[in-house]
Amino acid sequence: MGSGRSARAKLLLAAPLLVVFVIVVLLALRVASQTPVGGASEVGFARAATALPPYHPLRFTPSQTAIERTVNQGFAQTWRAESASSASRLPEAATSASFPPIDATDSSSPTSYALAFTQELFDVDFARSTREELLAWASYNNSPNSLVKMPAAINLKVLPASLTINPTSVPTSEQWRRLAAARTSWRVSGLVTSVSPDWTRLLSTGWKPVDPLMVMYDVSGTLTVATPGHAPDIKSIFFVLILGGASWHPGYGAVVVNDWTVN
Repeated sequence: MGSGRSARAKLLLAAPLLVVFVIVVLLALRVASQTPVGGASEVGFARAATALPPYHPLRFTPSQTAIERTVNQGFAQTWRAESASSASRLPEAATSASFPPIDATDSSSPTSYALAFTQELFDVDFARSTREELLAWASYNNSPNSLVKMPAAINLKVLPASLTINPTSVPTSEQWRRLAAARTSWRVSGLVTSVSPDWTRLLSTGWKPVDPLMVMYDVSGTLTVATPGHAPDIKSIFFVLILGGASWHPGYGAVVVNDWTVN
C-alpha cells in the first residue's frame, strides 16, 4: 500500500506537464475550426519542401522501471481519440523576412535557443508582418510532442496551436489588424530563463523523457508596447517553454508555450 501511495505521489509531480499536453491536444479541435488570418500571401515565405520533415529528432528508450511505467501511463491517459483533429488550418512550416530561421549556433544550446526564440517571437512590428507569418515561423520551430501519441499532422502544429490558446501570447486576427493600423510594435528585453522546478522534480523521480533534448524553462522579461503618439506601455511577462528536438532542422525546437502571464 505504501508503494502505491509513492507511485501516485510521483505521478503528481508530472501534473504540470499533463495539463500542458491535455490543453494543447484539445485545442486542435478548436484551432481546426478557425479561419486563418487574411492578407498574407505565399510570396516571401520559404516553405518546407515536403509535407513531412525529412529530419527526425533523436529518441531514447528508457528502461521500463515502475516510475517510468507510472508516469508514461499518466501521459497516455491524457490523449483521447475523440480529441484528435486536423490542424490543417494552421500555416505550414515556413520562414520569412519578418521571421527568419533561428541561427544554427543558437539552436544547438537550450538556453541560447530559449532566448533567441523568445526574442524573435515578441519583437514584432505589426504593420510590417502578418499573424500567418508568425504562426508559420512557429510551425518551422515546432518540436514534436514525444510524451503523448497523436497524428503526425497535429504533432507538427503543437507549438503554433499553443500560441493561440487563451491566455494567448499571439494577438487574435482582429487584434493584429488593429495593432497594424495603429503602427504598434513590440520589443522584449531583460529576458531571464531558468530550468523549471517542476521539470527538476519530475526528473528527480527517476523518469526520463523519450526526447533526450526535452527540457522545461521558466521564461520572464519585459515587453515594451510602442505606438506612435502614445507613451510606451511597459509590461512584465512570464511563460513556461518546453523544448525538444526540432521537427524541421537539427538542434532544439519548441514543443509548447504555456502559462502565458502579462502584468
